[in-house]
Amino acid sequence: MNLKKIIAWLHLWLGLAVGLIFSIAAVTGALLVFEEELEVISYPTLYEAAERPVGARRLSLDELTALAGRYAGKQQVARFTINEENRERNVVFQTEGDRMERVFLGLDPYTGALRDYVPGKSHFFSVVEEIHRRLLMGDLGKAITGLCCLSYLLVLVTGLVIWWPKNAKMWKQRLKIKWDASSKRLNWDIHAVGGFYFFPILFVITLTGLTWSYKWFNNGIYLLFDGKGPQKVKTVFHLPKAAIEGAVLEKAYQQVQELLPYRGTVTVHLPLDKEEDVLEVTKEQEDAFLPNVVDRLFFNAYTGDLVHRELYVDQTRGMKVRRTIFPIHTGSIGGLVTKIIYVIAVLFGASLPFTGLFIWLGRKKKKKKSNTRQHINLKRNDASRKPVKSSV
Repeated sequence: MNLKKIIAWLHLWLGLAVGLIFSIAAVTGALLVFEEELEVISYPTLYEAAERPVGARRLSLDELTALAGRYAGKQQVARFTINEENRERNVVFQTEGDRMERVFLGLDPYTGALRDYVPGKSHFFSVVEEIHRRLLMGDLGKAITGLCCLSYLLVLVTGLVIWWPKNAKMWKQRLKIKWDASSKRLNWDIHAVGGFYFFPILFVITLTGLTWSYKWFNNGIYLLFDGKGPQKVKTVFHLPKAAIEGAVLEKAYQQVQELLPYRGTVTVHLPLDKEEDVLEVTKEQEDAFLPNVVDRLFFNAYTGDLVHRELYVDQTRGMKVRRTIFPIHTGSIGGLVTKIIYVIAVLFGASLPFTGLFIWLGRKKKKKKSNTRQHINLKRNDASRKPVKSSV
């Protein structure tokens, strides 16, 4: 078997093996591209507060957190988010655990009323992400999707090799879809020519997807740009235990506004056990063309005093590159335009396994017909060779 046949064999059988899983990942990924925009539309009462009562004062973050703890019941509140672009929105709390285990609670910032209570298992985008990353199969699903990512990289590369024209005359044919051709030829053009045009985006999406599947790939980013693996963020400072002094959360938040005066989304991470003695507060800058730029501040959980800061500008090159992986993977790196391009690309990618399957079935059918004709011709030749019996 020569190299060309090996490449064609790999492209065919790897494509058939992982095609359906990739299509599922592509469709769910397309939904997640616009998660931020669709989330508010899907769950309006989780985010949109009721009409502000006349003369009402905004409750402190400490009061809202205490109320969220009551609404959450046995589950422990782990974090809450404040959208500074729209301060009239609800403060959204989340309990501990992964997205499927959490509960999302939207509290009115003026009345403290529970506007919505959404368990993770019935939260649409939590389920979509779980399918996208784990196929609803936990660690086994994560291993399968990771292997699918690796395999699909090979499928894309072998597809490009198969597509590559042999000579200059074939370039025009390989760069244009013949829309008035037969259904069989049209299917081949859509698969091969369309695959060529979307190859760069699909390759980047698949390659960056390895970041969440394999530690060696994630750590390799830091090794490549920093010369060492990722450094853990220090979250325990062994501060002296003390009684909580007043409105700690409100005090910490006021310092965040002073130290990080730009507009953005603030997330407060609450201590979950006795070993944690700090509040970690992150603030993401609202930048349409470079998302995931995050500053981190750490406060004494008892007094609300600042104890440590980790600003984006001071982070290592490896950490900055790692932070761009998510927006590159989702298409949010360039704002709305790149998001739309990504959605088109991944939906086209979802169709590739099916158009490829039709090509294979067509060739298989053609081969079967060819073999049948050869068999019939052999029978006819055999019959013509038989001696004719004399009547004498």
